[in-house]
Amino acid sequence: MKKLILGLALVLSFSGLFAQRGAIDTDLFGTLQYKSADGSYKASLEKNIFDDLIFTDSRNNKLQYEKKYLDKAEPGLRGNKDAQVGLLRRLVKENSRQSDYSATFKVDIFDKTIIEDNKGYKLEEGKDIFGHTNMEERVNGSKIQFKRNLGGGLEYTRDNNKASFDKDIFDKWIYKDSFGNEIQFGKETWKRILEQHGTDEAFFWELLDRYFY
Repeated sequence: MKKLILGLALVLSFSGLFAQRGAIDTDLFGTLQYKSADGSYKASLEKNIFDDLIFTDSRNNKLQYEKKYLDKAEPGLRGNKDAQVGLLRRLVKENSRQSDYSATFKVDIFDKTIIEDNKGYKLEEGKDIFGHTNMEERVNGSKIQFKRNLGGGLEYTRDNNKASFDKDIFDKWIYKDSFGNEIQFGKETWKRILEQHGTDEAFFWELLDRYFY
């Protein structure tokens, strides 16, 4: 399972091009407007007085990307019309077949990223005092936590099941989980793993994919 972090998978585009068999134009107030070819679906991407970007459509969907979130997740987006067109195209594709969905994307005063929707999903991601990333996610009633402990090891929890990836006193990295799996990696093996995956965190997510789910 890869890290479930919702984000802005933006694709550059150009105003006036067709998107999802429809057209995107800009109105007199600078708001991007989408209209399907048959006129049955409409959507817009508007900047409010706080410089947030807000997506709404004719199916009562609404997604609000607050300014601080945009500046952190996708610097430069707010001043790039082509990138905003790309965002609108993606949001049309993702939302045109659903209704009554809403979500907010923001960063709080502690620089913690918070993504929350009206379907029971919530993500909180931030850093501890040592600069380590900690993540908590709620999906369909399940609670997921990911963090780096004080010793530098990684811990993952989903409801009552747990997994860890940590270095012992002999400099061996050890993966353990509540399903009885335990794998040790010696120094030479660990060097090759880092060459391939780059970080212990990236390799931990692969181990979780393989043994935890």
